[in-house]
Amino acid sequence: MFFKENLRFLTQKGICNQNQLSQKLNCTRQTINSYINGKGEPSFEKLILISQIFNVTIDDLLKKDLSKENIQ
Repeated sequence: MFFKENLRFLTQKGICNQNQLSQKLNCTRQTINSYINGKGEPSFEKLILISQIFNVTIDDLLKKDLSKENIQ
């Protein structure tokens, strides 16, 4: 599974940083940080929102190494 690595990559890429993502998901930055550090997992509803925010499929978010993809 690549979720935590992908979330780190996507938030560092500049589309939506951790602070912005926490606002969009209505949670704390610490919650986002816990996802990135593998100490927590988002609900399915939040997972859907994360995939929409970054314009990636849930399947790709979970199963692909997005750092090796051509993500715009």
